[in-house]
Amino acid sequence: MRTAPSWFDRPITWLSTWNVEKILVVIILLLAVASRFYMVGARVMSHDEVNHVVPAYELFQGNGYRHDPVTHGPMQFHLLALSYFLLGDSDFSSRVPAALFSAAAVIFVLFGFRRYLGRKGAMIAAVLFLISPYMLFYGRYTRNEAFIELLGVVALYATLHYLETGKYGSLTLLTAAMGLHFTTKETAFIYMAQLLLFTFLVFLWRVIQQSWPSEQTRKRFILLMILALGALVAALGLAIWNAALQNPPEDGAATMTQASEAAAQTLQLTPQLAGEVVALALAAALALAGAVVLIRNLGWEAIRSERSFDILIMMGTVTLPQLTPFMVSIIGGDPLNYEWPGVLVTAVVAAIFFGISIVIGLYWKPKVWLGNAALFWVVFAVLYTTFFTNGRGFVTGLVGSLGYWLSQQGVERGSQPLYYYALIQVPIYEYLAALGTLLALYFGVRYGRFWQEAGRAPADIPLPEVPPMEPELASGEEAPAEIEVKAVQIVEPAALESDEGVERLPVLALLLFWSVTSLVAYSFAGEKMPWLTVHIALPLLLTAGWGLGFLVDTTPWKRVLERSGLLALALTPVFITSLASVFGSILGATPPFQGKELVQLESTNTFLLGTLMAGLTGWAILRFLKDWRWGDLLRLVTVTFFVILGVLTARTAVTASFVNYDNAKEFLVYAHAASGPKEVLRQVEEISRRTTGGKNIVVAYDNDALYPYWWYFRDYPNKRWFTDKPSRDLRDAPVIISGESTMGKLDPIVKGDYVKYSYMRLWWPMQDYFNLTWERIAPALTDPKMRAALWQIWLNRDYTQFAAVTGSQTLTLENWQPSSRMDVFIRKDVVGQIWNYGAVPVTTGEIETDPYEGKVAPLTPDLQIGAPGMEPGQLQAPRGIAAAADGSIYVADSRNHRIQHFSPEGELLHMWGSFEDATAANAEAPGGTFNEPWGVAVGPDGSVYVADTWNHRVQKFTAEGQFVTMWGYFGQAENPDAFWGPRDVAVDAQGRVYVTDTGNKRIAVFDANGEFITQFGEAGMDPGQFDEQVGIALGADGLAFITDTWNQRVQVFAAEPGTTNFTPLTTWEVYGWFGQSLDNKPYIAVDPANNVYVTDPEGPRVLKFDLNGKFLAAWGDYAVDAGSGTLYSGVAVDAERGVLWITDANGGRVLRMPLETLPLP
Repeated sequence: MRTAPSWFDRPITWLSTWNVEKILVVIILLLAVASRFYMVGARVMSHDEVNHVVPAYELFQGNGYRHDPVTHGPMQFHLLALSYFLLGDSDFSSRVPAALFSAAAVIFVLFGFRRYLGRKGAMIAAVLFLISPYMLFYGRYTRNEAFIELLGVVALYATLHYLETGKYGSLTLLTAAMGLHFTTKETAFIYMAQLLLFTFLVFLWRVIQQSWPSEQTRKRFILLMILALGALVAALGLAIWNAALQNPPEDGAATMTQASEAAAQTLQLTPQLAGEVVALALAAALALAGAVVLIRNLGWEAIRSERSFDILIMMGTVTLPQLTPFMVSIIGGDPLNYEWPGVLVTAVVAAIFFGISIVIGLYWKPKVWLGNAALFWVVFAVLYTTFFTNGRGFVTGLVGSLGYWLSQQGVERGSQPLYYYALIQVPIYEYLAALGTLLALYFGVRYGRFWQEAGRAPADIPLPEVPPMEPELASGEEAPAEIEVKAVQIVEPAALESDEGVERLPVLALLLFWSVTSLVAYSFAGEKMPWLTVHIALPLLLTAGWGLGFLVDTTPWKRVLERSGLLALALTPVFITSLASVFGSILGATPPFQGKELVQLESTNTFLLGTLMAGLTGWAILRFLKDWRWGDLLRLVTVTFFVILGVLTARTAVTASFVNYDNAKEFLVYAHAASGPKEVLRQVEEISRRTTGGKNIVVAYDNDALYPYWWYFRDYPNKRWFTDKPSRDLRDAPVIISGESTMGKLDPIVKGDYVKYSYMRLWWPMQDYFNLTWERIAPALTDPKMRAALWQIWLNRDYTQFAAVTGSQTLTLENWQPSSRMDVFIRKDVVGQIWNYGAVPVTTGEIETDPYEGKVAPLTPDLQIGAPGMEPGQLQAPRGIAAAADGSIYVADSRNHRIQHFSPEGELLHMWGSFEDATAANAEAPGGTFNEPWGVAVGPDGSVYVADTWNHRVQKFTAEGQFVTMWGYFGQAENPDAFWGPRDVAVDAQGRVYVTDTGNKRIAVFDANGEFITQFGEAGMDPGQFDEQVGIALGADGLAFITDTWNQRVQVFAAEPGTTNFTPLTTWEVYGWFGQSLDNKPYIAVDPANNVYVTDPEGPRVLKFDLNGKFLAAWGDYAVDAGSGTLYSGVAVDAERGVLWITDANGGRVLRMPLETLPLP
């Protein structure tokens, strides 16, 4: 039997009491702390972190904490509040608890697992935890994973220690770890299922090995257990199938309301759900029958003496009440329904489960069970109720946690593919752990080491004899002495105790079981997110520590430290890297021997040089180690290979946590905060300090920017949050922060008074790995350029070659997609004081004021028609409106793709139209079908003309909606009827039809049947030129009034007498129409006196001018509720009846205002 390598225990010359092991331990401890705390506060608070820090801050402020299953368990919030109390509230203190737990996990592995991994194995495992990209990144992240990192390794240790010693202190430690896990995150249910299943298998193996009264009953018991496990597996499979059939509300985290609705949908009795219930019932019946057989044949006392049975009973009874939501769902209830009588059903099921747990626990071992159960439930109650200040928390913890988590499985947050962990996350980040696990599996199979004695290194047994290499002897040279190696003794699990009574433990079996089941469980779970890789990596790292410890213990270090061994060791990295260079040149973008161009010659040279170096170093290694055995030689090469992998893994971890921590290049995050929000925060802090002397600045931010500014503006007393329907009162704020949901909507509000800066707010990893099929994989493997591109992504997170191969334009940080940007508006008077935020000083002068401000009267209609919806009489984004001679009105119901005809009093008279896209391939789009009609007009004969905007045509109907004719197609005015998104239509007294061909920057004029007459206008800013002309109205004397939107003016054209030409008559500016959003499209109407009425959609207001552009009046927002977000669009005048009609696109309604009662400002 080999002894431990002496180098590990060799004392340090200048520190007599210190040896190599102690020095390494100190280095690991220092690195564990330094790596977790260095720059821990630098990264911007991510979306998920904000959900944790804000409630914790409220708890710290004395406002209490109310458990919400959406943000998982309460332990983290209490630890964060404690951190704020001790260290103050900051990004740094928010991540201190995670950093402490992650560093503690490294330390615990280092010392706690020495009995099960060996001294070197435990040290290697600690190093693996130290440099693991996932453990490092999420050890510096305000999520639950860092806490579970420690709780997970403690639970595995306690399991092994109790199986070894049977000491109840270990069982109490296990109870505490699992109890805290249940107060941390719902992954506790997966951990508990793994623990119970493994200990159940160990228990089965133990009892099967015992002496039975008859072989027949033993086989009957085995058959019953196999059938029970088969039924359980079938139930789980049906549960996964049933969850996959449900329709998720949306991508992303569901709200509690959505979760309840999803749960209710899941309760519908399907064949899969019925099969699931039957399979569970069958599994329970078979397990019960097996238990009866077992008790009758072995006796209760023999069963109670099994330590694995103790774990089963203790953990099973504390978990059973928390399965209440699962049982409520099975019997047809909704566990998330806290209303009567739903809560009664849940309470009855919970009471039954508590009763069963108490009876079983007291019958098993009363004192042991009571102590552990009290520990579990006291911790649970204290944290979920926040020290008994929130009684509802116990219920939401007991029922809501699992209930919400089950409902989320149908939501499939992230929508990641099944192979997300196995082919993406683990190979990119945890490759060292995965390969180390495979090495451990090899050693376990090769040497029968799935069970081992505690307190001894896994390799602390004789190794099998391996034939030595035949050395080449020089003349007169004697062969080296044979090294005596005993044959290995394969240890069977049946030998549960050695002759000395030392318990043999399933250490490797447990670690491998946990690794495989973790990968399977999280791969099939509905929610697949990057951070869940932590739970897969945890057992892989421990298993890799076992395997690499075995490798190190069985490597002949005494011979390695000889002169020939050291020379061979020095050459081994050169050999491996040279060999990698050879394969890299063969598989790279430019294989060798492909031509005489410089790049091709360089590839050939790399291949030849690498081959030469690999051959020479390989030959030299063999010469230096000519008297070594092949197995020892292979071990040395393997050690070197894993050292190189360790360096690469450490580089990967450092790059992810300290280099790419605020950009989109990494895959181990999801919604990843960019650096922009923190840069903006620094600017706001300085602006506030320099303008208010503190944090009293008025800063407004929208729903998108709520993350992270919900946290960052926590102590700004004048912060203001606004919805996706901003209003004018935002102009009071010197700083406005806008996400994508309000981009464009703020332009009419800020107008020219603010300077805008754009930042990246949030981004996600590239998602080209979605929908992988062999048809996509095979070309990637055979294309040298693609292989080289993928290699650069894996090694350096460099997407340049991949973008070139795929033609992608969205893989640079400047234009990365998917991403989300934000705009920051700083008022010009503030910029004038704090000019250093621009590239050069900004000279602002006077702030431009709104000439209509203070002159806008409330708009109070006497009739409102319609409501949002799709039913007859309901409207979705009504746009243009036209008044007929009889006083009725026609409304372009754009998003319902129809025209609706109402009487003057709002009665629906006619309705026609349906959706058809004329631009789609093989589309017919017959007359009477529309694709968002925006404009409508009535001719002198009562005919109705419609601008069928996105079918790029004009249609003519009778007054009742019968189709007459149509003309137009999509084009760029190459022909008169080639339209590009016509927005409006008008008809003069002679029946001529005027069309605003918006995209082509012209007005086209046709006769009543679509025959072309003339056109005028072109792109530009001069008179007679257009930039997004939308509305058109015809006044007295043949004048044409047009809203020239992006030029922010009204243009008036007159027909030249005796010709078909139109020339600009006059123009005036409109202080409005600032935004370029799809909705900001103003329409226009003219009364007989040539008074002009225009809408300012995002104002929202209606403006009145005279013929020369003199402002006369304005009428402002009319809303039936504060959140309606009025958006005035179309406008029409019925002069005969003295009314003004206005469409509200957001409100889905039409408003009527009597002209004589319109209040003047």
